Amino acid sequence: MSTKTTLMAALLSAFGASIAHAGDNRLYMASQYDFGAKTGFYLDFENSQEGSAPAKLSTLKMILAVGDGKDWHFIATTPSLEYGHDYKVRATMTDGAATVALDGKTIASEKIDLHPYDSPLAVNDSPGWAQAPAEYVIFQKDLTITGDGAKPMRVQLGAPSLPIRLFGGFDTRHFDDWRTAPGKPLVIEATFRLDARPSELKSLSPFVDKYGQSRYAEWPGKIHSDADLKQSVKDDTRIMASLPASPDYDPYGGYKKAGWHEKATGFFAVTQHNGRWWLLSPEGNPTFYTGIDTAPALNWDSTPITGREFLFESLPPRDGDTASAWSENPWGTDPGIAVVALHSANMARKYGSSWQDVEKDLMAKRIKAWAFSGMGKFCDPIPGITDIPVLNTGGVPKIAGHADVFDTAVQDAFRESLRKQIEPRINDPYVVGWSVGNEYDEIIKPGEVRDILNMPGTAPAKRALANYALDKIYGGDVAKAAAAAGVAASTREEFENAKLTLPDDAIETLRRYYADRYYEFIYHTVKTIDPHHLYLGFWISFGWWVNEEDWRLIGKHCDIIGYDRYDYNFSNKDLDRLAKEAGKPTLCGEFSFPPVYRAERGYAFYQSGAEDEAASAKLYKRWMQSAATDPYCVGVGWFQYRDEPLTGRGGGHGTDLVYGEHFAFGLVDVTDRPKWNMLKEMRKANLAAVTQRLKE
Repeated sequence: MSTKTTLMAALLSAFGASIAHAGDNRLYMASQYDFGAKTGFYLDFENSQEGSAPAKLSTLKMILAVGDGKDWHFIATTPSLEYGHDYKVRATMTDGAATVALDGKTIASEKIDLHPYDSPLAVNDSPGWAQAPAEYVIFQKDLTITGDGAKPMRVQLGAPSLPIRLFGGFDTRHFDDWRTAPGKPLVIEATFRLDARPSELKSLSPFVDKYGQSRYAEWPGKIHSDADLKQSVKDDTRIMASLPASPDYDPYGGYKKAGWHEKATGFFAVTQHNGRWWLLSPEGNPTFYTGIDTAPALNWDSTPITGREFLFESLPPRDGDTASAWSENPWGTDPGIAVVALHSANMARKYGSSWQDVEKDLMAKRIKAWAFSGMGKFCDPIPGITDIPVLNTGGVPKIAGHADVFDTAVQDAFRESLRKQIEPRINDPYVVGWSVGNEYDEIIKPGEVRDILNMPGTAPAKRALANYALDKIYGGDVAKAAAAAGVAASTREEFENAKLTLPDDAIETLRRYYADRYYEFIYHTVKTIDPHHLYLGFWISFGWWVNEEDWRLIGKHCDIIGYDRYDYNFSNKDLDRLAKEAGKPTLCGEFSFPPVYRAERGYAFYQSGAEDEAASAKLYKRWMQSAATDPYCVGVGWFQYRDEPLTGRGGGHGTDLVYGEHFAFGLVDVTDRPKWNMLKEMRKANLAAVTQRLKE
């Protein structure tokens, strides 16, 4: 993922409320809306920073937003609020009027007709983009909502202590089956409290114990000692013995009992059978691929330590068995900043000096016991286990964000970079297929085109784009092209060398041309180096693009359209439409439903998060059923193998409590213990996937 998914949430969520600011702090007590369609409602708190100072309690607004299908109406108040008091807010929309009352006193009212929006109801939601520092912490305790004249729905929310809430986690809930009924009164009631945020974290430190867990939380199975760690090894061994690998699959995840197979090629391939695309294993068996991303993650993810050592009860030694848990500046943005992977230290405590070898062997066994086909994206190769390598473009010269594929010298460097990465595994049957780059980083942006057009004509990309504009957009008419670009040019050469400022529609045409040539070059290069393995593109993140033409562009230049999608539903009408239009197999490389544990362990709520592990397993089962029966999808990858660090995986440094993401994405926790209750249900879904796909 996953730096991008947080950014993606920010970009998408920015359309979901009044215009977002860089330093926004918001909490949506209840929301069900489509901002662009001007329908639905939300009741929230909104505030913004002034400069770098935390948002002030005195400027905290409470807003009831109501969409009538034509406009948004914002009933905004700035109530005088105090710390430590349980407030009760009541918002009513009925008979063409909306009213907000606080502790039984009406504080605002307006004539409005609500136009409901048909979507799940979100409760106690604070998107990642809306968690700027504030001098207060809001705690929503409950919600009661009535919208169809029926019995009210009551939601009791988790009650974490202040130190836990400082991590920024929220007991966010989504209710798929609750809808606002058109023409019926809607009543929202919520209880909330505000607490002062400590000015100095040291007053509550340490926050994290030696094992990477919250010191302020307790739950069944929490590790309290090295003896507990040792016992967990015995427990896990016993449970895994009861979950033997299925004999129905070949070593690559191909299903041997399908009743049909294709000729074995020694490499993964794709075919269509009975109207559905299939991935074929190297042995020719039909495969619905299920992978685990970022495995085995021996020393990744890590959390920044320098300057905030006080947050931790104790840190592992920098020598001996735990030495490799330590590193420096992994993101390349924080020189001199030490980071530590606390899960690595836990594995050293559990398995001794050979822990890395033990963990790799254990990873291979877990994959089979959990009924996954193999590993997914961003994995370290393990002999005998399939994976989907993501190649990088490091060391390849960039012109404005991407390689100038119109430059023969750059082409040579690009080919050499890919060759060095591919050749060590060019004959490896356990490689499902290659991909290059990841998500939004590999999208050609309009700003890049504008930058290139302002470069001298000596840049091959500048010449290529200028001539394409001249010939394809302006029909070879230099005068017309010069006028559109606002330059004085009477010859092709003068036009090539001028600083060109073209209108948006021309920029978009050039962007698509550049992207098409860029993706074509990569695809051709990979297939020339290695004609046997599949190519899956760059994991386009569905919806996180300039426009949907980006899907079409990469779809032309790959064998399987590899994409990522974080959503509660496997598909939607747009994905269905674009997949059908492309007519190629697809593979979803990242999806996840990380549990937030009712906000009681310190983890943040993700955009597709779940209340607990049971809810995660339920969502996984539903997703897998949809994916397995989709005519284009040939596999999926769960993000990811391990939970992220409680204090964030970085980058960044300083004295804050969290830097970067801190989601409980993992199938195993920070102490390297499998989430068995969740995994047993996921195993069932994995085993059922291929037979579901085989059904006519």
